[in-house]
Amino acid sequence: MNIVAKVVPLYANVYLKREILMEKDEKQKGIVQFAMEWGVYMGLYFVVKFIFEVKSMDSFFCNTVSLLLLLCIPIVVYYAMRKYDRQNGLKCYFSQLWMLGILLFFFTSIISSLAQYIYYVYINPEYIKMQFQSAVELMEAWNLLANDPSLLEAVKTGIEQGNVPSPMSVVVQHIWVNLFFGSLLSAAMAWLVKQRAKSNLTKQ
Repeated sequence: MNIVAKVVPLYANVYLKREILMEKDEKQKGIVQFAMEWGVYMGLYFVVKFIFEVKSMDSFFCNTVSLLLLLCIPIVVYYAMRKYDRQNGLKCYFSQLWMLGILLFFFTSIISSLAQYIYYVYINPEYIKMQFQSAVELMEAWNLLANDPSLLEAVKTGIEQGNVPSPMSVVVQHIWVNLFFGSLLSAAMAWLVKQRAKSNLTKQ
């Protein structure tokens, strides 16, 4: 039993060193280039998530898949940061990984927002209006504005008259939201990556 306890960590350290050397043997990429490449992958990931999100209004399955894709975003960000850290021999600073995450969400937002804009303008121009109508129906069902029914009527009238945000304003808002929450998530993931890197270096 003692032999197993000694051998398993030994093999784990050997595997970790070999993996780090393989990462370093690859052509090292700058933080912007790395973020751009991974931003393409993650942008396509966000586009798929958006497709399921759009279909989730009529399908429980699509709603479930959209939720799962949302919950898996931290895993994708963590994996990207860990890969970049290994490429640099586990010597990246927290601030570097945090900046990598912010850039990653920036490039991701550009790709996903382009897809959203095309959908809002050319595929389903009524989608934004339908979303606002659904929100009003939800407020009515939950009696959220029961104390001020005039406000609810004013919102209804505005939607019927077409006073809803333009596709461009919705897309820009999505970009800012992605960058804000992406920066918070990136800070948390960068901290986790560095904590794991420290523990691995300590074991060596």
